[in-house]
Amino acid sequence: MRVTMLRQVSSRLQLLRGQLQRPVPVCRSGFCSSAALRSSGDGQPKVYELRTYHVKPALFWEFMEILEEKVHLRMDMSKMVGFWRVDMGGLNQVVHLWEYDDFAHRTAVAKTRSAHTGWMSTLNKLLPTVEHQDNALLLPLPWSQLKYPDTPGGWYELRSYRLTPGVHLQEPFRKTIQARAAFKYADLLGVWSSEFGELNRVYMLWHHKDLDQRMLGRAKAAQDPAIVAASRESAPSLVHQWSKILLPSPFSPMQ
Repeated sequence: MRVTMLRQVSSRLQLLRGQLQRPVPVCRSGFCSSAALRSSGDGQPKVYELRTYHVKPALFWEFMEILEEKVHLRMDMSKMVGFWRVDMGGLNQVVHLWEYDDFAHRTAVAKTRSAHTGWMSTLNKLLPTVEHQDNALLLPLPWSQLKYPDTPGGWYELRSYRLTPGVHLQEPFRKTIQARAAFKYADLLGVWSSEFGELNRVYMLWHHKDLDQRMLGRAKAAQDPAIVAASRESAPSLVHQWSKILLPSPFSPMQ
């Protein structure tokens, strides 16, 4: 009897070992965890940090003046994708996006930042002007690559969607985004999913040459059969959404 039990245990261990050795499924469309992205064979994805600062209304321009003078100290430590002030969709807010090679790179930059006396002195001046700070760590979706606008100027739009959890809901959402991007009423610069922060949330960055053209473009897109079909398919997965219209700061790499 003991021999039989040992054989059963051995058989179960072999089965479990085989399950653990199976490759992680690669997500080619929809949202992927960091593990799925790393196993895709395309290399480690970049890590992005989205920061939002709510600045005290009476001190907003003081905040911007201090930052504009000293932000080069911070930009020497890691890559800034863009820095914007929110024009619509929130008042007295700034949004900035940073790129890192991986999470270890972000940790190393944080240590460098804390040890930099010039930057820490600048932070001591900035912090009294700030009411609240938020951040989210993002990973690019496999079918989206960060790009910069073809022409400078215009307006940026940061859109965010919270979706109900579930892989089966991700493909329709991808179809909707790509159908809108193909309509070319705006330039899609990047799509990310949250890895840390509020989960099941997607962020998109768009560039518009003109906000009136944006309105006309969206109205025409609402009549496009491909967009209508994709939107109807993805609508049940949406829980919450918001949009912010952004203006780049003078020192923002995205202009």
